[in-house]
Amino acid sequence: MTKLLRNASRPAITVQETATVEAAVKTMVKERIGAVIVLKGKEMTGIFSERDILDKIILARRDPAKTPVSTVMTSPVQYVFGSAEDAEAASTMAASHIRHLPILDEKKKVVGMVSLRQVMQERISDLEHEVQVLEAYLGFDGVSG
Repeated sequence: MTKLLRNASRPAITVQETATVEAAVKTMVKERIGAVIVLKGKEMTGIFSERDILDKIILARRDPAKTPVSTVMTSPVQYVFGSAEDAEAASTMAASHIRHLPILDEKKKVVGMVSLRQVMQERISDLEHEVQVLEAYLGFDGVSG
């Protein structure tokens, strides 16, 4: 299992396409997350995020209690496979200007979701470790001084 998958929210929090925006938002608040994966049955059809709420509900003056999440979700969805590393996820997120990235297995089934915060925390941890290793190497006096 890669670090990316270990640090992901698993299982990913999902809602069905038929859910209202209000129901999706309640799920997001309850789970303390910024996005949910939208499914039709077991198939991923979109992602619904805080940005969608602002752009497509608030500014568009839509009623969240009556608007199906399928009409305001983002689709198609950018994703990575579970074998991906943090750097690939970060690159995909940066290139696509997104903050949440579903993780799929080899059968393209959703196995988790990672946020930009989770990816960046892991990258920072890796860099801190690398700095410690380099400092230890450079500070070692050894036999030859």
